[in-house]
Amino acid sequence: MEAVGVFFAALVLAIFVEALLEYVFGIWWKPFPEELRGKILMAVGLVLGVVLCLSYKVDLLAELGLQPSIVGQILTGAVVGRGSDYLHGLWKKIKPS
Repeated sequence: MEAVGVFFAALVLAIFVEALLEYVFGIWWKPFPEELRGKILMAVGLVLGVVLCLSYKVDLLAELGLQPSIVGQILTGAVVGRGSDYLHGLWKKIKPS
């Protein structure tokens, strides 16, 4: 898969993670104490992003010329777990000119 395709796959997964988090926490957000909400949201996003990238073998680091690996998929999952806006900003910084 070429770099744009891998980025697009990661972006789609990030959109799914954001949507799932919004649905789940939109429904069950109130029981969590205020000081834990951000931490819970980030932790669940991280887990979802990593699981999705491992499942679909999405590895942005491999597209930057590094050896494809499970570590690259996990790191890509961490980025995907942050959401689509974060991923888009990161892509703008690292894409070749």
